[in-house]
Amino acid sequence: MTKKFSSDTGKMSHMDSELAKQSLQLLEKYRKLEARYTALFTLNQLSHDCADLNTFYGQVHQAIASIMNANNFYVVLHDQTFNTLEFVYHVDENDTMPSTPFPYEDFKGTMTCHVIEQGKPLLVTPEKMQALKDEGIIKQKGTAGTDWLGVPLISDGFVIGIMAVQSYSETTRYIDDDLEMLTFTAQHIVTAMARLQDRDRLQKAVDARTRELMQQIREREKSELLQESLFRISELTSDTNIDINKFYEMVHNIVGQLINAENFFIARHNRADNMLYFSYYSERESENVAQKYQPRKFGKGFTELVISNKKTLLLDPQKMNDLYQQGLTLKPQTQTKSWLGVPLVHAGEVIGAMVIQSYQANVIFSQQDAELLNFVSQHVSTAIKRRDLALFEKQTQELLEQQVKLRTAELEEEIKQRKAMQEKLKHAASHDALTGLPNRSVFLDLLNHAIACFTRKPEFQFAVLFLDLDRFKVVNDSLGHHAGDELLKQVAIGLEQLVRSKDTVARLGGDEFVILIEDLESQQEAYDIAQRITDFLSRPFSIENQPVFIGTSIGVLFNDERYTSAEVMLRDADIAMYHAKDMGKGRYEVFDSSMHKKVQSAMILEADIREAIAKQEFVPYFQPIVRLSDQEIVGFEALARWKSDKRGFVMPNNFISLAEETNLIMAIDMQIIEKSCRQLKHWLAEFGHSSLYVSCNLYSNHFFDASLPQEIENMLERVGLPAKHLRVELTERALLENSDIVLANMTALKQLGVKILLDDFGTGYSSLSYLHRFPLDVLKIDRSFINNIHEHNNHQAIIKTIIDLATNLQMGTVGEGIENASDAKLLEQMDCMYGQGYYFHKPAPAHEISRQLTPCIQS
Repeated sequence: MTKKFSSDTGKMSHMDSELAKQSLQLLEKYRKLEARYTALFTLNQLSHDCADLNTFYGQVHQAIASIMNANNFYVVLHDQTFNTLEFVYHVDENDTMPSTPFPYEDFKGTMTCHVIEQGKPLLVTPEKMQALKDEGIIKQKGTAGTDWLGVPLISDGFVIGIMAVQSYSETTRYIDDDLEMLTFTAQHIVTAMARLQDRDRLQKAVDARTRELMQQIREREKSELLQESLFRISELTSDTNIDINKFYEMVHNIVGQLINAENFFIARHNRADNMLYFSYYSERESENVAQKYQPRKFGKGFTELVISNKKTLLLDPQKMNDLYQQGLTLKPQTQTKSWLGVPLVHAGEVIGAMVIQSYQANVIFSQQDAELLNFVSQHVSTAIKRRDLALFEKQTQELLEQQVKLRTAELEEEIKQRKAMQEKLKHAASHDALTGLPNRSVFLDLLNHAIACFTRKPEFQFAVLFLDLDRFKVVNDSLGHHAGDELLKQVAIGLEQLVRSKDTVARLGGDEFVILIEDLESQQEAYDIAQRITDFLSRPFSIENQPVFIGTSIGVLFNDERYTSAEVMLRDADIAMYHAKDMGKGRYEVFDSSMHKKVQSAMILEADIREAIAKQEFVPYFQPIVRLSDQEIVGFEALARWKSDKRGFVMPNNFISLAEETNLIMAIDMQIIEKSCRQLKHWLAEFGHSSLYVSCNLYSNHFFDASLPQEIENMLERVGLPAKHLRVELTERALLENSDIVLANMTALKQLGVKILLDDFGTGYSSLSYLHRFPLDVLKIDRSFINNIHEHNNHQAIIKTIIDLATNLQMGTVGEGIENASDAKLLEQMDCMYGQGYYFHKPAPAHEISRQLTPCIQS
């Protein structure tokens, strides 16, 4: 006995020594954490107390100086859009820095730029400095110092600047701990800056989250409940007539006669939803009992430990705390003096737990109590499952009876409504759901019938009117599809009122309608109806309490012995309608054979375009983009040209519109963008100008395809061109449709490093809200505003507004179509940064651009 006691004492001493060692390690860890949290608290406090960023940086300096030696300290921000640097704060014993933004290239090769480009903290000693110089990575800028320490400022994954300290003395040296501390501090500088702008919103969010966490803590502190003991329960298990709640109460009373079970509960584990439910509870020392025993997710409580391990747990405060320290349970309630829980097992499956607990120091449960409660739990489990089964059978029977009644009523109603439903289905199969007009299938049947009548009776004359609404897409895009649907319904009603009772109006789909006019005495009758429709659709419609103007283009086709098929007649009427659109819209045109030839020409052109894509015949022409302040070339817009083996040199206005209609423009765009990138890479290597870029137009449908960012990335890797040298241009249409996928694609391109330009800005009709929502870098002012701007005051006002808007949103501006010196000078005076147009350079092939680049870059 003495030897065993000595051995146990030695073990306890060893454990005390280990605990003391762990405590010292924890104390050192907490001291480091305290230093970091002190710095974080100081910076966070600045976001509440500081009035603006001008004073903020100085106070940040003071906070950092309180942690480490920071006599020489600066913060520099990097604007990726304009590729500039700005020293927003600079204190140095020897050097001064410009107070305004300056080109990034002016600082290229410095340690500051190295940290921005690498996005990683950097500690530079004299030896490290010399090694970096020898490797050609950095160059000396300013007074040489002893140690230099810089860390990146990162926001949303982008490096927006750096924060640095420097030493000129051998007595002030920096170590890795300083680097770690400054890195830690820098992680919160950006956040603190953001807090200055939306402090109130952040405070509300913090308050709400604090309340939520406090509520969770209170609920968890109440979750370790105690179950009551059961002993003489076997006689109750066979009596299934006893209400389950009464059964639990009787079990509690019986157990209470044997064990102190003032605080008792029975918990059930539902594996289907992984929830813990409390079937019965009795709490003597706690308030809000009902709230405390609400269902909860299966977690890390002591009750859950009993269920998970399928074992009885007899715990005192020390054992409960040991389980918590091991990470097996949540923190125990301090008022619990003794805790006893046993699993409820039925057919080898744990269905819950039964628990009792004590809040009094003189009531401590024993191993005998645990054995007794474990024995009783077997009978309780059997009783619970029996009552579950009885309740399930009762509920199933009631549900079955209810379903029989409901199904009987449903069958009676179904029989009653079947004929009406069949009529509706018949009507729905033959009529347009939106307008109620006959659909394409019905119209073709009627048209075939008219053709058959003409075959039998040559004197029978009829006509087909094929009409398409002009500017209908504008209504859909600006007012929404609901407004478009309302417009289509109003048009349908009006068309039926304009035709004769024996004529048929049908909707083919979208904004296309057809009219069959039968028993014509003369062709003039068809012309009169077409004119009435044209006049009717030229008037304004009232949609959502505002006037809407559309118009229509109508194709007119008369019957002829050549036509034996309704589909062929509908095709030629469609051709006539498109001819009316080409002639200026708002009119009707009668089909003739020349129109068919035009369609055939379009088909031949489409085939030639497809062949040209396969043969790589599309090439880029480049129009330089210049900086207006000094007219230096900064980049190029790539424009598609077609050098056809069959057709010779084809200008864009002769193939682009058809390419867009057939969606072949997608392949042309990708061909132009890859060839442009290869040419730019060649220029970069030949002339050494690292800031040149090429800007390529992308058709809107590109941005509706989730694979666009990956295609661009693969192309850049294939060409070997960094993403920063590529810009893509899109029009406002892309921002108005499928905005979610467009936003995702634009964001992915930005993360890749590609800048995004909005082309033809100022001509759209949409809300300017997309300028805030979408990550745009540059606005291209449409040439319609630029042309002879010095002669149009209203255009000047519009352009100035656009430039100011772009400046406020931190975007660049490019003026398109500049054709004279007066317009160029006026745009420069209005702070437009860049321009392009015939005044500077015309679009030209790559070999001509090379001759223009040589003097520009060498100078």
